[in-house]
Amino acid sequence: MVLRTLLLALVGSSLAACATTTVTDSRNGGSLATAAFNYAPSGRAPVTGAGYELVSDDGWTGRLAYVDDEGDARARLTMAFDDGHAVTADLDIAMPYLEGGVRRFHGSDSDGRPVAVELHAGPCREPGGATLIYSARLMVAGQPASACGREAGGDLDRWSNYLMTYLPVIDMCLAEFRDRAQHVSYAYTMSGGETGVRLVDIDARTWECATREGGDAINSVRPLDAADGMYGEGDPIFVRGALPGFGEGCYVYEVVRDTDHSLIGAFGFDACDTGDIASLDSGVG
Repeated sequence: MVLRTLLLALVGSSLAACATTTVTDSRNGGSLATAAFNYAPSGRAPVTGAGYELVSDDGWTGRLAYVDDEGDARARLTMAFDDGHAVTADLDIAMPYLEGGVRRFHGSDSDGRPVAVELHAGPCREPGGATLIYSARLMVAGQPASACGREAGGDLDRWSNYLMTYLPVIDMCLAEFRDRAQHVSYAYTMSGGETGVRLVDIDARTWECATREGGDAINSVRPLDAADGMYGEGDPIFVRGALPGFGEGCYVYEVVRDTDHSLIGAFGFDACDTGDIASLDSGVG
């Protein structure tokens, strides 16, 4: 759990610097339920740890991985070009962490040339036609580059990689709750091909909304208890149509924008290491 601990410490220092005291939901006035910030365990300086796979239509693929550098959380960028050229860069994580809802990294490559990376959450069409959930903007030795990316590494494939696939059903389920829904804690494909969306309401109760007819209609909405928790639930949460304040509800937030820069919502990552799933009321259900 070394890397997870380092990242929690990094988030905590950002929260302390920000000195945020507000813990209310910006839309509903309710406190945000807690969830997991569950980066996979990591050994020292792993190049295969939690991070992001990158693919570009400019003839290269890459990886941006979080690493433990003698007790400090950093990142390592590798870029492999079709012509055989390669770039490796060790990067610092820009602070305050997730300032403005964007991930930023800066450092230098193996030749000492400056490298900067920005990761923006939102739909990005990769060369093969798939829609990934990150856009990467890079500046490598003064030359700009861009790519699409997804989270990868460790033993957890985050549900947020597939946000754009699940978004229509998420909106349908949120409409059922009207202003009672606080955030989405998980979305997944159920056995049989239908979709399940887990939501937390303003009373910190978790519900599951399930579809029928190929996702065109809601089949059921049921309350959940702790026994129903799923691995990866609440990691991250998703707030639709809003970007809560930094540190709100003990989360740090990553803004999610569409290709036209309109706001889709925000991913929230637990800054307090409070559990593996969203808060569940054991008396519900």
